[in-house]
Amino acid sequence: MKTPNKRIIGGFLIFGFLLIMGSLLFFFGGRMERNYVTPVLFFEGSVKGLNIGAGVYFRGVPVGRVEKIQLVPNNQDKVIIPVYIRIDPQMSPSGKMSRTQMHDWIRDLVKHGLKGKLQTQSVLTGQMTIELDFYPQYPERMLAEKYGINELEIPTVPSMLDELSQNLEKIPLSDISTNINGLLKHLNEDIPTLLQQSTAAVTSINKLANSISGPGSTTMSDLNKMIRNVSDAAKSVSRLSDYLERHPEAMLKGKGGY
Repeated sequence: MKTPNKRIIGGFLIFGFLLIMGSLLFFFGGRMERNYVTPVLFFEGSVKGLNIGAGVYFRGVPVGRVEKIQLVPNNQDKVIIPVYIRIDPQMSPSGKMSRTQMHDWIRDLVKHGLKGKLQTQSVLTGQMTIELDFYPQYPERMLAEKYGINELEIPTVPSMLDELSQNLEKIPLSDISTNINGLLKHLNEDIPTLLQQSTAAVTSINKLANSISGPGSTTMSDLNKMIRNVSDAAKSVSRLSDYLERHPEAMLKGKGGY
């Protein structure tokens, strides 16, 4: 009896295993793979710290990752940096959407204000992530068609650092510096006059104080006389009050009745 060739049997088994694995990947893996969508985003500022594989989040919930970052020459802006992200189909409402349905779903979210924003993941390492959220207050800036990129696009908004940089650029520092210099110049010109006026005012106040407090001052004598009159009137009122307290019937009969 002829012994079976072990090499033939081993090769047949390996071929069968590869055939089965290939079929599974074709029918199941390919189907899941087709559901993934890779929208493109264009950020205004630098994307330093954003790496391939960085997380993509929607309000803190992981929904995908950065798939690809490119440097593309462009006649209008010299170089553009499209960032492609991969959205997990399980994040869709049903989790079983086709690629076309995923496209339509994301387009609808974009119409309602969905945009991407760079966020700092770690201050120490400088690593960045992409945060997706609704920003209807920002204008929708779509650039894919302008650059001839036929891909689903999610618009972006400036990061916190970009907004700070833009606001600083809007501050008219040169005008502020000119105004401050002009104010200091006027102050330097007016200070001698102000000092003279202040000195004259102090001198006038001293003269008035001396005239009031002088030993032969009429004003001072009148003031002392008025104080004595007020004191005498107060004593008279006090005596009348004591008498009425002892003789309240005097209010009716008068003091002459006693």
